[in-house]
Amino acid sequence: MLNWDLITRGTDMFGVDYRTLTSTDATNRYMSLSGTPTSSLDVAVDLVGGTAQGTTDYYVDGTNVKWDMTSYGLYSMLATGDKVRVIYDRS
Repeated sequence: MLNWDLITRGTDMFGVDYRTLTSTDATNRYMSLSGTPTSSLDVAVDLVGGTAQGTTDYYVDGTNVKWDMTSYGLYSMLATGDKVRVIYDRS
């Protein structure tokens, strides 16, 4: 399930996606965003009820946030039903 908000500040637009991971997300180890980040460096991932994740815990490929290798911190953390918030610059 995906819910999203669009926040504007001046000319900047930020996407905020709230997602409950499905079994497909957890198995494939990626989730698609509702929009396209301006840069893969302009993406922040938080576990709702948990902690913010560092950029070494995942990577961004187009509109997908991925954690598909064991070297990524989210690899062993995320499971079906987990709630995730992703904030990214869409300017």
